[in-house]
Amino acid sequence: MRFNFKYFSIKKTTLLFCLIIFFGCFTRYPDLSAQQKVDSLNKLASQYLYRQLDTCFFYLSAARNAARESGYKKGEAQAYRTLGTYYGYRENGYLSFRFYQDALRTYEALGDSAGMCLLNMDIGIYYQFEGKHQEALPYIKKSIDISRHIRKDRLYFPVLTAYYFIYRFDSVHANDAINALRAARRLADKYGDVGMVLQTGMLEADELLDKGDTAKAIAQLSAITAEALRRGSAYHAIYGLSQMAEYKSLQHQADSLHYYRQVMVNIAMMTGYRESILAEALDLYSYYEEHGPADSLTHYSSVIAEIMEKQDKSKTQGELDYVDYYMQKKQLRELQLQHDYQQQLLERKTTASRDRYIIIITLIILLLLTVLLLIEVNRSHRRSGKNAKHLGEKNREISDKNILLRTHDDFKNKLISLIAHDFRGPLIHITDITSLLKDELLTFDDAAKLFKRLESNSEHTLHVFDNILRWINSQLSGFVYTPVPCRPATMIREALEALKDGCEEKSLQINMQLPEEILLLADREMLQFVHRNLLHNAVKFSLASGTIHIFATRQNGALTVCFKDEGKGIQPEVLARIFEYQDTPRSNGGAGLALIICKDFMDKMNGTIQAVNNRDKGCTFSYTLPVIKHQIP
Repeated sequence: MRFNFKYFSIKKTTLLFCLIIFFGCFTRYPDLSAQQKVDSLNKLASQYLYRQLDTCFFYLSAARNAARESGYKKGEAQAYRTLGTYYGYRENGYLSFRFYQDALRTYEALGDSAGMCLLNMDIGIYYQFEGKHQEALPYIKKSIDISRHIRKDRLYFPVLTAYYFIYRFDSVHANDAINALRAARRLADKYGDVGMVLQTGMLEADELLDKGDTAKAIAQLSAITAEALRRGSAYHAIYGLSQMAEYKSLQHQADSLHYYRQVMVNIAMMTGYRESILAEALDLYSYYEEHGPADSLTHYSSVIAEIMEKQDKSKTQGELDYVDYYMQKKQLRELQLQHDYQQQLLERKTTASRDRYIIIITLIILLLLTVLLLIEVNRSHRRSGKNAKHLGEKNREISDKNILLRTHDDFKNKLISLIAHDFRGPLIHITDITSLLKDELLTFDDAAKLFKRLESNSEHTLHVFDNILRWINSQLSGFVYTPVPCRPATMIREALEALKDGCEEKSLQINMQLPEEILLLADREMLQFVHRNLLHNAVKFSLASGTIHIFATRQNGALTVCFKDEGKGIQPEVLARIFEYQDTPRSNGGAGLALIICKDFMDKMNGTIQAVNNRDKGCTFSYTLPVIKHQIP
C-alpha cells in the first residue's frame, strides 16, 4: 500500500494567495458584520481540526478574540467548544474539560438547544475516554433527549455515534448501540458528511473484527484509511493507521505493524497531532534500541524529544492562555463597576437637580420621590445579587487554590519522608560502627569487614540519593507524572544489591521468576522506591534460611509483581489498614510510613498495591501496573 502525503503540505505561493483573498474580503467589504467574521473563522477552524491542528488553533484564537471584542456570545461558545476538542487531541484533559464547561454554560445562558446538545455529547465522550462510564451516562442521555426534541438529522447522527461509543461494551444496550451506529452511518451518507462517514466506517470495521471477520475488517479499514489520506483528513488517517497496527498485531505481522506505526508517526508530526502518537514513538524507539539500526534509533529518540518538548510548551501556553482569558474577564468586570459608579454619580446629581423643582410642586415631588425610590430599590437589589455572585465565584477560586496548595504541600512532605526512610538505615550503621570503634570492641579483621560492608552500602546509598535528588528537582514546582518504559526485572536486581548483606546474614535464598522482556509504564524513581521497600520488608521479616519468591502474573493488559516471604505474617488487625495513616504506632515499625508512601506513589501511577497473608506462612506484597500495550518481541 502506497501513501501520498502531498495533501498534508501547502505551497508557500498557494498559502500567500489564500491569505490575500482572505484579507481582501475584509478590505473590500467593510460592512461585513463582526458576527459573520467570527462565524467564518470558526468554520475555518472546524475544517482544519481534522487536517492540521496548529492551523486550527490559529483560526480558533482569532475567532475567540474577535467574538470577545464584539460581544458575540454564540461565536465565542463555538470557539470554546472547538478549543475543548483541540486540547483533547493535545492530550490536555484539564483544559479540554474546562473549555467544554465554559461553552456549555454560555449555550445554556443563550438558550441554544443545538449547542447544549453537542456540548452534552462532547462531555459524555470526554468522561468515557477518562474511563468514567457512570459519569458519561447522564450527559449522553441529555444530549439524546435534546436532539429528539429538536428533530434535526444533521444534529442527530453525531449523537448516535457518541451513543454507540459509550454503550458499545454495555451488555444491556449493546444491540441498541450497534443499531445507533448503523443509523448514524446512513445519515452521514445521506448528508455527505465526510468526517462522519470515515469515523462510522472505522467503527463498523471494529465490529467486524469483534465478530471474527478479520479479513473483511482489514479490507474495509484499509479502504477507509486510504480515503482519509486522499482527502487530507489527517486525524482519521492516524486513527485508521492505529487500528491497522492493532489488527496486524493480532495477526502477529511484525513488519506491517512497524510500517503502519512509522507512517502514523510521520503524518502526526507533519500535521500537529504529535501528542496522540507518543506511545507508538516509544514502542518504535524500544524496538530499534534492541534490533537497530542506530540511525532509526536516533530518529525516534529525536521524535520523542520533540513530542515531549512541544507537549510541555503546549500545556504551559494553554494554561497561560486560559489564565489570560479569565484576567481579561476580570478587567471587563472592573470596567463595568467603574461605569456603574460613574452612572451612580450622574444619577445623584440628577436627583439633586430634581429636588429643587420638587420644592415648587409638591405633588410632582411626591410622585418623583416614589418613582426614584422604587428605581433605587430595584437597582440596589440587582447590585446586591451581582456582588453576591461575584463573591461566591471568588470564594470558589480561593477554595480551589487552597486545595491545590495543600496537595503540593502534602506531596513535598512525603518527599522528605521518602529521603528520611531510605537513608536512615545507612546512617544508623555508620553510628553503630563508630561506637564500636570508640569502645575498641572490634578486632582488626572485624573492623575491615565492617568497613568493606559500609563502603558498599555507602556507594549504593549515594547512587540512590543522586537518583532521588534528580527526581525531586524535577518535582519542585508540584507533582507532574511523566511515565517512561521501565523493566521491573532489571530494577529489582538493582534493588537487591543493597540487601545482599542482609540476605547473607540470614542465609536467605532469592527465587526470582520475572520475564526480562516485560515493560511497564511508570515513574522510574517511584517504582524503584516501591521495590526497595517491599524487598526490605521481605528480608527483614523472613526467618533464617528462608526463601523469598519474586514472580509476576499478567492479566487484562496489566502486570502484577509479587514479593512472597516465609516469615510470621502480619496481624489481621494491622493487615486490614496497613496502607492507611494512623496516629497509633504499628507493630512493623518504620515500615508503616514507607508503605503509605508506596500506596500514594502507586495511586499516582494509576496502579494498585496489595498485601495478604499466605496460607502456610509469611505474607505476600504485590503491586499492579499497566503493561505497555505494543511491546516489541
